Amino acid sequence: MTQAIQRTELKTFYYTPVHCPFCGTRVMGGDPIDETLITACPHTLFIAHDMAFEYRSERFDQNISLNGLTEKQVEERWLREAGGIDGLTNKVTLADAIKVAAYAPEPSAYGSYYGFAPVE
Repeated sequence: MTQAIQRTELKTFYYTPVHCPFCGTRVMGGDPIDETLITACPHTLFIAHDMAFEYRSERFDQNISLNGLTEKQVEERWLREAGGIDGLTNKVTLADAIKVAAYAPEPSAYGSYYGFAPVE
């Protein structure tokens, strides 16, 4: 039986730095010189925002059948089939996978999404 990714949401403290729950690596903003740099650890499946993916691992692409697709095809898929990146990343079925969804408060509709799974 496949299990959907576990999900937690940050709404009040949406700006809190996100760390991998398996190894503790700060995945976004971990570089003190440039906080926009992504530091994906081996457990990181994806880092995304409502408008685009910042990072996608090979495990993530394989799990939801994105491998071999162009960036345009990936974008068409999350727009057409999944109702956005949030919906597409909800489809992960890797064992014990965890998703952190961080939403800026209204009037913003902005979300950021971070996915992690143990390395087998």
